[in-house]
Amino acid sequence: MEIKNAIIHNVKKEIKGDADIEYSENTLNLQDKKCLSLFEELYTFFSKSIKYGVFSLNENTIFHQNFDHYLNTENDAFVSFSKNVLPNLKDRMDSIPQSKGGYIIFAEIKNHNEDFLTVFVVRDKTGKQFSYKDNTMQINEVIHIDTNKLAMACRINICSYNNKKDRYLSFLSTTQDEASKYFQKWIGAEAQSKSHEDTKALRTIINRIDIPEDEDGNTLSREQFREKVYDLCSKTYSKDINLRAVSEEIWKDPDYIANYAANHGFIISDEFTADETELRKLKKYSISSDNIKLDFPPEYIGTKIYPDQSKDDIVIIRSKSFADKLRAEQ
Repeated sequence: MEIKNAIIHNVKKEIKGDADIEYSENTLNLQDKKCLSLFEELYTFFSKSIKYGVFSLNENTIFHQNFDHYLNTENDAFVSFSKNVLPNLKDRMDSIPQSKGGYIIFAEIKNHNEDFLTVFVVRDKTGKQFSYKDNTMQINEVIHIDTNKLAMACRINICSYNNKKDRYLSFLSTTQDEASKYFQKWIGAEAQSKSHEDTKALRTIINRIDIPEDEDGNTLSREQFREKVYDLCSKTYSKDINLRAVSEEIWKDPDYIANYAANHGFIISDEFTADETELRKLKKYSISSDNIKLDFPPEYIGTKIYPDQSKDDIVIIRSKSFADKLRAEQ
C-alpha cells in the first residue's frame, strides 16, 4: 500500500452539543513513520469488515458533487475537497443530538495498482493522541486502532468509478446505531448486493487459500476442504454467508478470509446471500447442453476438461479410463 496524500481535520462535538470544525491547512508528512503506522492499522481494520456499493442515485450529496469536482480538477484539489465537504458533515451531525465528533482523515492511497480515495473517522477515547500545531493536525505517537476507535470509514476506487463499474465504493459494515448513520448518508453510499459475484469470489478464494491442519496435524485434500466449506455454507448458515463466521470455524481466526481477500485484491462483502449455483461448484461442476451432461470436480477445469482454443465447438477431455469406456460403448 502506498499513501500518496493525507490530511486530518477535527470535527469536535459532544452528545447533544453543536459541532465545531478544526481545519488543517497542510497535508501530513508521509515520511513520518507514525503516519505510515496509522494508515496501515486503519486500512487493515477497515479491510476486515466491508460492504460494497455505489453513490445513491436518489440523492446527489455535497460529498458526491465535490468528489466529481475533485476528479475533474487538474490542479491539486485534495485539500480543498477535504475542507469543502466538512460543513455538510457538521450540519448532519448537528441535526442528530446523539452523534459524536471525531478526527476525519482523508487519504489518497494506491493499493494493488488501483487508486483510492479513503475517508476514516477515528475517535480518541484514551487520551489526546492528535494535536493542532501550525494550522495542521499532527499525529503525536503511533496509534493503535481498535474496533471502538475506527468509528466509520469509506473507500472509493477511482478507476472503477471513472469507468462506471459496479461496487466502486466500499464502507465499514460494522453495526451502527442510528446516531452514526449520518456518515453513510453524508457520503451518499448505497449498498449494492452482488450475490453471484461474492459467491464466485469466495469459491475462487477457497480454491487458492491455505488449508489449515486439524488437531492431529493432518491436512485435508483440496477436494475435501472444498466440500467442508460447502457443507458449512449450505447447511450451517443456510443462504446467508458471514465470512467472519466461516473464518472462525475453519481457521479459528475471524479475519483470516478477509485478510487474504485484502492482500490479494478480491472484492467480496463480509456478509452476503449465497448464489446456490456458484456455491455448488465448490463440490462439482454440472454442465448440461445438447443432450450431453458432464459432472466433474473443480480441479478438472483447465487440466482434464477444457474448450479447444482454435475451434469453438470442441471440448477436450483428457481421461484414458473415460475414453476406454466410451470406446466400449461403440
